[in-house]
Amino acid sequence: MLLFCALLSFLPSGASALYLQIDGVADIKSSFSEGCSSITDIASQAERQKIDVVLFGDYARNSIEYGVKPFEKIFKDIHQGPSVLNRGIGGYLSEIKDSDRKFDRTLLIPGVEAIPFYFWTGNNYDKNLIAHNFGKHLLVFGMPSAQDYEQLPLPNSNFSKKYTHEFLNKFIIISFIFLLTVWAVYRSYVRKATVPLMLFFALLALNNHPFQSSPFDPYKGDQGIKPYQNLIDYATSKGALVFWNHMEATSGISQKDTLPLETLPYPDDLLKTQNYTGFQVVGDKPIGQTDPGQQWDQVLMEYLDGKREQPVWGIGSNDYLCENQNEDSLGSTRTIFLVRESNNVTVLDAMRKGRMYAVRQTDANRLSLDEFVVKDQKAGNQVTMGEELVATDFPDINIKLRSVKGGNKTAQIQIIRNGALVKEETVSLPYELAWRDLSIDRIKPVYYRVKAIVSPTDHLVSNPIFIKFSKNIGVDVASIPTPKFSPVTSAPIMHKPVVSSTVPVKQPKAPSVAMLSGASSPKISTPSAPSPSHQEEPLSPKPISQPVLTRVTPAKIAVPAQKKLPEVKPNSGKLLMVMTNGVELKKGPGKVFSNITKLHKGEEVNFVRRTNIEFNNKNWLMVKHKNRSGYVWEGLVRWTESSADKKQ
Repeated sequence: MLLFCALLSFLPSGASALYLQIDGVADIKSSFSEGCSSITDIASQAERQKIDVVLFGDYARNSIEYGVKPFEKIFKDIHQGPSVLNRGIGGYLSEIKDSDRKFDRTLLIPGVEAIPFYFWTGNNYDKNLIAHNFGKHLLVFGMPSAQDYEQLPLPNSNFSKKYTHEFLNKFIIISFIFLLTVWAVYRSYVRKATVPLMLFFALLALNNHPFQSSPFDPYKGDQGIKPYQNLIDYATSKGALVFWNHMEATSGISQKDTLPLETLPYPDDLLKTQNYTGFQVVGDKPIGQTDPGQQWDQVLMEYLDGKREQPVWGIGSNDYLCENQNEDSLGSTRTIFLVRESNNVTVLDAMRKGRMYAVRQTDANRLSLDEFVVKDQKAGNQVTMGEELVATDFPDINIKLRSVKGGNKTAQIQIIRNGALVKEETVSLPYELAWRDLSIDRIKPVYYRVKAIVSPTDHLVSNPIFIKFSKNIGVDVASIPTPKFSPVTSAPIMHKPVVSSTVPVKQPKAPSVAMLSGASSPKISTPSAPSPSHQEEPLSPKPISQPVLTRVTPAKIAVPAQKKLPEVKPNSGKLLMVMTNGVELKKGPGKVFSNITKLHKGEEVNFVRRTNIEFNNKNWLMVKHKNRSGYVWEGLVRWTESSADKKQ
């Protein structure tokens, strides 16, 4: 292994395909919080299962409190579970570090699962008290010191001087009133009244001390996205990696001890927050945010448009607590890291830069994405997941997919470009693909990502590869230059359009395009040009005019090319009406995708864009229905008259 890593260090940086792939598991709970096993036992089990990396995700603070106003921070009902801050973050980090030294293969990396905020509605008297968003969590990895963990902005946590400016004014006013009551008691002014007042304001000052662990009050209702962005900003300022976790978990109404809890799915928080590292793309169940055109693609498009400073990466995690409890199994969800050598620093670097993919597996025979690279054949460069290619030519996408133990497996492969499903095929494994994408304009940047699906419990999600195009791209090798005819009748000049129009025509017929179903390369009609005559007679004016007219005609024939899209493709925002009952709104452009809902005859949906996926010569359309994006087949909807009137 060391020899191989040494050899890799001498390879040029362009050889991005030569990475080691190492298996990792994330969000693993130990006995420091709600897990069943010690850190050493988990590491030993991972070593036996040939798991290379364990990313722990014990609860940072697992506490919920409800108090009585106005002394809610003093007289309160506390429900506290085990957590690393409760048991000691120093001991937690030390035990992980000590265990990491004992095992040769498996790397142990500390991390925590944070609960940045919750808020209360209702009250005990009306028996409708509910704590909201207690299940809304963020994973934090790579925090450098114990003190940084202790100062995480969490409710009911340690004293902090970070937010004193937000509480100081109120504390000063209450303290001043308290001092007045002390003076009144000292001067014996109506002691029966001033002594109770002194005690009241003493408790009130203590309740409103400025050294709070979080600036957000759970008794003041929903604070929106601010508490979560606050934790993200704090953790990233310390050099940590932050991932949104189980955003589609539907806990509904549940309980912590006797307290009622409610947490609804929160996938749109991907769009509302900034500067986090990524989110969970693979878990125990398929995650809808990874479907084409959903929140992940919307965030990645914001990055391409310059609205975000960094991309958002995907990771696999499954909130592991105990082996074989609630169908938990160590390693059933994995993240495969691409590294030059196996150590904690390179793993965290791969997480930060998106060089990884996530896998869900039911047994040891998981899917393996041995290669996913995009190449520039003209320049000889290539990049892999999480990297960016500055291309001078059409991108070549290369994929190698297999199951690690072999055997018969059939997988559905999807290639997603800028949120649209551009290639989809059902294949037998192992499988290799080489496809040149000729359908892009080579002006705007693009990204590609891959999904491979055997079943809901056996699938794979890659991270994206980004492509930007050089401003100095030469002549398009896949297009036909328009013939320019000269009025001069000289034979050498007449031969040039014939040569330039025939040589490039055969170049775009790349055999790799036919390997996948979906968008195909356009058919190119070649204008035929009659050979010029070498006789002396055509020098007279009449014969010259006729060749010019016959040459103009094929040039006009090549212009239409049956471009129907400008006539049919409407602007985004027009309304479509459903023509029959039971029309299925799909999660993706095709029958293979699951249903979001069924539409009824006469219902209207907002048109977003047309995909290039066809069925019976009609396209699948991306639409919005009740603020939810989905796909319908064009043959089951029609444009409404009202939308046409609005456009006029």
